[in-house]
Amino acid sequence: MPFLFNAWYAAGWSKDIADKAVARTILGEPVVLFRQADGSTSALRDACPHRFAPLSLGRLTGSGVICPYHGLVFDGSGKCVRNPHGAITGTLAVKSFPTCERYGMVWIWMGDTAQADPASLPPLHRMEREDLSWIHGQLHVDANYELVIDNLLDLSHVEFLHPLLASPGNSARTTFRAEQKDGVVSAYYDVRDEPITGLFQILWTDPAPTATLHAYMHWHAPANLDLDTGMISGEADGGPKIPTVHLLTPETEHSTHYFWAAGRNREHDNRQVSGMLQFGTQNAFENEDEPMIRAVRSRMTSNDLFSHKPALLPIDKAAVMARRILQARIRAENRC
Repeated sequence: MPFLFNAWYAAGWSKDIADKAVARTILGEPVVLFRQADGSTSALRDACPHRFAPLSLGRLTGSGVICPYHGLVFDGSGKCVRNPHGAITGTLAVKSFPTCERYGMVWIWMGDTAQADPASLPPLHRMEREDLSWIHGQLHVDANYELVIDNLLDLSHVEFLHPLLASPGNSARTTFRAEQKDGVVSAYYDVRDEPITGLFQILWTDPAPTATLHAYMHWHAPANLDLDTGMISGEADGGPKIPTVHLLTPETEHSTHYFWAAGRNREHDNRQVSGMLQFGTQNAFENEDEPMIRAVRSRMTSNDLFSHKPALLPIDKAAVMARRILQARIRAENRC
């Protein structure tokens, strides 16, 4: 199987799972997400067991979700609680998936339900810090999720693909190292004498025209990444910080749900700043990264990168580490 099933995946921002059922394909499986009357979230296979009508086309009731085709009602556990046409039999049940909420995200577990422990959620504690304000977004990527991981663990592309986020000559001033510790892969970039460009100009107040930029990306299997980034100046708070979180959920082998969040340590209540960061971040992912990842995939005959014998560079070290860890975990899961 191409996916790791026994893991938590981002299913949707909490604010987007509200008063309507939400349809989403996750790891190739059609899923319907909704809130129960008590506010808790549920995830069911998005197909009524009778004639396989998508439950996401139905409406919510206090008891659960109503099939739009013949009116059967299923509660949050997938149990049929109303059959307008007769008795409720054992076949009238829908597969359910464990969910939990943290970091403003609804998470889903697609594998063995007995292993679905919320304690194994990725440690995205930066999102719970009171000194940071966050904006959220999402997009759809028409490529395999591992290519997106490769892109995020190799930030050397920023100079060439994102002109508003890095200055010319950025690579020559960059020190890079990668490491693997306890299954987490980290890629560290330190850039000296970096002009205050792109999004950091929105938060910059120091008179210095350049600063030291750090960008430290951390990957947690299977596909969750958080970036600690900031520019160091002589100011009391150390300078502006714009950490980002990247939560990737395979839709199919060939497509990916990409949820992102960007934080900041300044201008917390400034709506204009929020709007500029929202636009700049979404634009970079949607109109620069995604088309390039899609173009890369168009020159590959499969999603197996190593079968193409790529010419690897030192900057690929972190991405190769992550791919090997993920492959080992998938193989181990398939042996069980």
